Amino acid sequence: MILELFIAILGISIAISLFPSLFVLAKFSYANAKFSAIEPVFLKEREIERLLGCKNVEEFKNSIVSKDFILYGENAREIQESIDESYLKIIIMAMNDSPKSVRKFYRIWLKRAEIEKLKYAIRKKMGGEEFEVKVFDEEIKEIIEDLKKGEGEKLKNVFNVSLEMPFEEIEREIDKKIINELLELELPRHSRKAKNKFVRIMIDIMNIKAILRGKYYGLIDIEKNIIPHGWELAKWQIERLIKIDSISEIISLMEGTSYYPPLKEAIVDFEREGVTAFERALDKHLINISNLIANENPLAIGPGIRFLIEKEYEVRNLKAIVKGIEEKMAELARRMVIA
Repeated sequence: MILELFIAILGISIAISLFPSLFVLAKFSYANAKFSAIEPVFLKEREIERLLGCKNVEEFKNSIVSKDFILYGENAREIQESIDESYLKIIIMAMNDSPKSVRKFYRIWLKRAEIEKLKYAIRKKMGGEEFEVKVFDEEIKEIIEDLKKGEGEKLKNVFNVSLEMPFEEIEREIDKKIINELLELELPRHSRKAKNKFVRIMIDIMNIKAILRGKYYGLIDIEKNIIPHGWELAKWQIERLIKIDSISEIISLMEGTSYYPPLKEAIVDFEREGVTAFERALDKHLINISNLIANENPLAIGPGIRFLIEKEYEVRNLKAIVKGIEEKMAELARRMVIA
């Protein structure tokens, strides 16, 4: 009798311990299954080559058969705007399909996706020009409406910048603010680990790009572009890299990190193309990392992160290709795409 009671209690304990995992699985199962079913077609080399072969933007537009990207417009700029709009709707869809506990992540990602529109509005305002942009994120929309009225209070309150600052400084501070919002965002334990790893790797990659770009173009004050709290590169390592002028030596000093193999492999392309070869290699690495995080966290936000990153780079590819087609510079566009 005592043994049977013990076994029953043990069984109940195991069931209770498994319940949170089953509950989490149920909440994420629909969204993650949907994300996994949507293939990143425009990251595939064969599809990219097909699009690069289009003779004009109209042929390009008609070649995009996708439920995700609804294209319209008569020129590259208008088509790029439609691509951006499709991406924003994709983020909103992902947010609405995901559990409420992680929707804040998607809201910040939506804001991040619209930052370029805010920067555009700020630049126009600083130049005394009229501007019109279509915005989905409510906070960014309010800031832009405030700017149209000739006010900058909301911009200052949200991003701690003013129109009296140099534009480059405004741009830098806005980018840092968005990344820090992602980093500081509190999520449930099962998703926090995936989010933190991803954002901190993003920070590493942004810092490496800033250093390599700065050295390549001979820029000063590179440290102003550095964001703290990366994943693999400690503060002292970043400071050491900034002090070195040789790009090849900078790459060598990253041996032992996950960034070293793709950067080393890109050295040959760097000699032909310049620093964009390293940036492309790091972008590919981020896509691979997002796949790894999705596989490590299949019952949490991992697949959602992978989905957002894949769609972001599909957007970049499509925008680069249509611009290259319009300007008859398909070869240059080919260097810019990620596949």
